Amino acid sequence: MLKFNSLAHVDHRGQGGVSECRNKSLQLMFQLMGGGDKAGSGMDKIRAGWRAQHWRSPRLEESLQPDRVKLALPMVSLIPAEVDQALRQRFGDGFAKLDTTAVQAVVTAQVEGSVTNARMQEITGEHSKDITGVLQTLVRDGLLTQQNQRRWASYRVAGDSPQSSPQLPGDSRHLGGDSRHLSPELLSLAEPARLKAKLPTAEMQTLVLTLCDARWLTTRDLADLLSRDPESLQRRILTGLVNQGLLELRHPGVPNRPDQAYRTVVKTTK
Repeated sequence: MLKFNSLAHVDHRGQGGVSECRNKSLQLMFQLMGGGDKAGSGMDKIRAGWRAQHWRSPRLEESLQPDRVKLALPMVSLIPAEVDQALRQRFGDGFAKLDTTAVQAVVTAQVEGSVTNARMQEITGEHSKDITGVLQTLVRDGLLTQQNQRRWASYRVAGDSPQSSPQLPGDSRHLGGDSRHLSPELLSLAEPARLKAKLPTAEMQTLVLTLCDARWLTTRDLADLLSRDPESLQRRILTGLVNQGLLELRHPGVPNRPDQAYRTVVKTTK
């Protein structure tokens, strides 16, 4: 079966808009012969395949310098065994009795630092209204706590906060490679972001560079300090700062390491 490259608008959930095949005549010819597929159907099939394997949802990552659009296909379980076990020990029957969507919401909040309605739409494909009901029920039952309101709402595992968070196996919650937790000094520097649900990109970039000045911080550390979704922060801010040469990677040879950390590049003067 032949596939034809197409350009399509994709919304924040990775779902569709208008798809435009780059060679419509060639596409039509092969469709009439029974040897071609419809334009724009590939992403739906990829997403369906990932859902069937219970892997974390594929996502599109855009960079501006250089202009690139990358499709990330994480082959990582939505429910890592060690996280599932830790949450069962923490919440007991309250977690064990949850349905699939609710389990995914709590696990995602634990793995990524927080979860939003939009992120759950990416993972499950369910309607926003249904997901809101699940998240609000989890808040009511004491498994999640809500931050901010309406479209800016995000949810953390109950009991977790930027100041303190229980460790799961393999989860690094330290700053700068030593035993310090999120310090009052860093929390104070990041306060403008925590007080406002939306900041201009330039202002958020400046905050990140200030926080990472002379210290290594992971995406999770920065997300906790700034009260932002880790994946969105990575995609919208951190990747761009690395591409601009303003942030450096602690592990440059393995950019997608789960414990990857960032530090502001020191500018030298001649």
